[in-house]
Amino acid sequence: MSGFRRDRNIKVPSRNDKSQAKPSAYLPSRPAEGRQNVPKKVEKKPQTQRPSNRNNKSPQSRNRRSDNRRPNNQRQRVAKPTPLDDEIWARVVEHDLENNVLVLIGESKMLMGRYRPKNSGEVLSLGSKVYVGIDKQKREQVGDIIGMAHLDKLSTSASKELPIVIQTFIEENEAHFIKSFFNPAGYLSLKQHAYELLHGIGNKKATQMVEERGSSGFTSFENLNQSCSIDAAELLAKRFHSEILDRNLQPRLTDLLLPVKA
Repeated sequence: MSGFRRDRNIKVPSRNDKSQAKPSAYLPSRPAEGRQNVPKKVEKKPQTQRPSNRNNKSPQSRNRRSDNRRPNNQRQRVAKPTPLDDEIWARVVEHDLENNVLVLIGESKMLMGRYRPKNSGEVLSLGSKVYVGIDKQKREQVGDIIGMAHLDKLSTSASKELPIVIQTFIEENEAHFIKSFFNPAGYLSLKQHAYELLHGIGNKKATQMVEERGSSGFTSFENLNQSCSIDAAELLAKRFHSEILDRNLQPRLTDLLLPVKA
């Protein structure tokens, strides 16, 4: 076979020969051409509205809800506890007819409070004793507690009469104060006697009162006053009044001698 013929018999790979790698194999794929399939629009199902329960609620539940929406000032107020709650008897210090308020001083702690009178037309006299205990059926003149009373808010006349109201209370419980203070009173220190807590009583006067008391003691305010030339109820009332004005004053006879024991 000649060289020319041998050359013509050389096989040339055809275009469809899959053994040869195509250039397209090394290139990114071409995006699809032509009309794209558009997804069908899915219709939303109409939402079923829940039936309202407002019209189905009972009148009681509606009223309960409306009660909760009431302003705070329309709700029932709960009375707050006060130091006056333990008082049983009190004395009238002032009767404010214009504001319909009673100012009373309790006998057990010497605390002053404001009360609502039961009968607005009844005027209570200064120093009169009224029941203020927890049994409201026994309260004939006094109603509910309004709150605590302050000395600086008393009228001028009531401030002046307060020591007299206290003195009246002491005189009506003469035996208690003779037994609990004037007879057993002793020395608070080496230099001070308990009598010196009273207004105007110094060391010399206190020594004289101790000598007059002796071993038998005083039998009454009259006996004490004549023996020592003093007004015992007035002096003790002034001491109580000073302790009311100054809550830091020590020692406090109001705490030591009260309440009055029957």
